[in-house]
Amino acid sequence: MSIATHLRILTAMAQNTSPQNEDTNMNCHVDSTVLSRRAPMDGASFRSIMRSMVAGVTVVTTEHEGSPHGMTATAFSSVSADPAMVLIVLNRSTRTHPLVMASGHFVINLLSESQIGLGQRFAGKLDNQFDGVPYRLTERGAPVLEGVAASLECETVREIDMGTHTIFVGQVVSGHGSDALPLIYHEGSYKAVSTLDILAE
Repeated sequence: MSIATHLRILTAMAQNTSPQNEDTNMNCHVDSTVLSRRAPMDGASFRSIMRSMVAGVTVVTTEHEGSPHGMTATAFSSVSADPAMVLIVLNRSTRTHPLVMASGHFVINLLSESQIGLGQRFAGKLDNQFDGVPYRLTERGAPVLEGVAASLECETVREIDMGTHTIFVGQVVSGHGSDALPLIYHEGSYKAVSTLDILAE
């Protein structure tokens, strides 16, 4: 199933409609009656379960009206390799959400395990987030943090509201990687990959 089909299904779920699968001439029906009949798990239980998941720690950055902005986020995933696409999920109550929406572009900065301080800094609500933080600007003015394990510059191609959050699908236009090990988040705390036992090569 193509990325376009996946996105049509997500959009249909948000709108309680049934998308047509143009790739296979099949109806991909989202059964809204089932969604409405079964109550969702309560938020506290869901968050408790999700704490057991291991996630890479990113700082999502953007530029709006000449000013840089950013926030720490772990809800990030690759979507497609051809074309290169990723998604991020931002709570609509955050300061960065409307700025990413307004700018139409963002950078995903995957923090290295030595950058716990940046993860904590951008998780807060400082007015001077970037003071003393080394970074360079993309062609469109979004910050790429120095020393990160990897970064991806993205142009927003789709926005889908789901619950309290918005899924931003971005087409990757540039990026870089490094040999640095990534910072991870598990059970409510930051952890370093290098301190974990290697179970298999």
